[in-house]
Amino acid sequence: MKATFSLLFLILAITCTVISQDTQYQKFTTQHYKKGMAVKDCNKKMGTINKSYYSNHCKAVNSVISTSTTNLINAVCDKAGEAYTMPDGRVLRRSSQQFRVITCTRKGGSDRPPCEYTGSNSMRNIVIDCNADKLPVHYEEGHIL
Repeated sequence: MKATFSLLFLILAITCTVISQDTQYQKFTTQHYKKGMAVKDCNKKMGTINKSYYSNHCKAVNSVISTSTTNLINAVCDKAGEAYTMPDGRVLRRSSQQFRVITCTRKGGSDRPPCEYTGSNSMRNIVIDCNADKLPVHYEEGHIL
């Protein structure tokens, strides 16, 4: 009985870890990827993000990778990226190639919905954090060259 309980607990712990990693990756793609997004789409994209993750307030700034595919973005966590050490010592991944990124910035001082955003676009190398499965889970910044 004790062995069965221990085995069930272990399976539950592994399942929760896998679900958590999947959820982190899904959150990354929801917040930071939209193929074909244009600057004029910032209000719509940020409305979705704010509603999904920030309930009663609006995120100030968010970067969205608008070209490419998730496969090319995911590859930054492997062969299409290189280790990049942040000033605080964290080691993240920096893309070898540039991506088109739309940066949505909240207009005005209020962080309560409804919020409006302005957008700008640029080509940049992205810096991301990756999980053990080599999937992106956090967009840190972009380097405009």
